[in-house]
Amino acid sequence: MHLSAHDQKQITALLAAARYEILSLVPGWQAPLRSAYLRARTRTRIVLSRSCRIQGATKPGTSEVRLGDLLSTFVLVVDRKKALVINGDGPLGPPVVRASDLDQLIASFEDHWDRSYPITPIPARLSELQLTILRQLATGMTDQATANALQISSRTVQRQVSHVMEQLGARSRLELGVYLATTELI
Repeated sequence: MHLSAHDQKQITALLAAARYEILSLVPGWQAPLRSAYLRARTRTRIVLSRSCRIQGATKPGTSEVRLGDLLSTFVLVVDRKKALVINGDGPLGPPVVRASDLDQLIASFEDHWDRSYPITPIPARLSELQLTILRQLATGMTDQATANALQISSRTVQRQVSHVMEQLGARSRLELGVYLATTELI
């Protein structure tokens, strides 16, 4: 999703005007958009498209971010009174203020919210070696095959996977795999 400077200003202004609640479906998580959301001082619920790779932390206590389906439509609803919508790569449409239209947008958001998964910030401490090992293992390679491909010992592979599991709080390799799949880290 590409936003023009004009669209970014409109979105930022609406976010700044929020008093109670922000609901949003976000197909593209660009830095200016992310910053505008995280500056909001009200309860914020965001469903990010699965294609987004978020690595930043959310503001504790105000923002909840989930990873959902592949999204093509951007929706921003503020205080359940006003909304902005962008379909695909089109321009920002006029503000939505009609109650029946808002109700439909809110229902769509809630449906996406219920089907999405909470995501947590990805630790910045993952090394390039750890990421490479995880990518190799995700393709179905064994520890020994990964070690051979990277010219390291299989014990190093196991140790690096253990360190990643520790950092992410995973209790098993299966749990680690599920976490990595939901965050699309690899």
